[in-house]
Amino acid sequence: MKVGYLSEIFVSFQGEGAHVGRRHLFVRTAGCNLRCRYCDTPDSLQRTNTYTALRSARPPEVGSNPISAAELAGLITSMLEHEAPIDAIALTGGEPLAQSDFLVATLECGRFPVPVLLETNGLLPEQLRKILPLVTIVSMDIKLPSNTGEGPLWEEHAQCLQLARIKDLYVKILVDRHTLHEDIEQASSLVAAFDPTLPVFMQPITAASGQASIDLDRLTQFYCIARRLLSSVRVLPQTHKLLGIH
Repeated sequence: MKVGYLSEIFVSFQGEGAHVGRRHLFVRTAGCNLRCRYCDTPDSLQRTNTYTALRSARPPEVGSNPISAAELAGLITSMLEHEAPIDAIALTGGEPLAQSDFLVATLECGRFPVPVLLETNGLLPEQLRKILPLVTIVSMDIKLPSNTGEGPLWEEHAQCLQLARIKDLYVKILVDRHTLHEDIEQASSLVAAFDPTLPVFMQPITAASGQASIDLDRLTQFYCIARRLLSSVRVLPQTHKLLGIH
């Protein structure tokens, strides 16, 4: 049986992208192939010996890593039942595709009654190919070298876009005061080459306090660059931070 590493599992309102405001069961895996300087879940970057399960009206429960796919499927099933209503399961991280075999085994064990949303940095095409038949929605980041602190990753993003376009796909582009105009142009061109009508969410990088690290003029400039190539661009903050929720 496949085993994997979790960071936490909890129910909350989706704070980003096309399904913002819906109630999701978040399965946050541990471990990531990137070290973005704006990462807002640093506790999920490394694999640890334990994970946390958060349930309504109960103290946090600490479980042991690694956890088997069957155990995780059972935990998800229990939480779907006792925390209802839940609109979708959100696989997030860290980077969930770093443990694609484990998640495939979990989804095959569970065959859950709600849609599965995969939140990914869009850089592991072979792993994405494995899990796509078992997910409904793909939320894919395009990582900009000017604000991640990582190098250019355009080719990996192109491969993942090509694969994920068969699903209910939307793209997130995170921006802040470090973001360069040419990166917005490159990211927009990349998406437009596949589908200029694909929903794109321009997301200001936001501190835990809810303060965005970009001013309105610069944000407007980025929006206008993207809209020259794409027909469905929306600026949307991380609403869970504005609400002060997990």
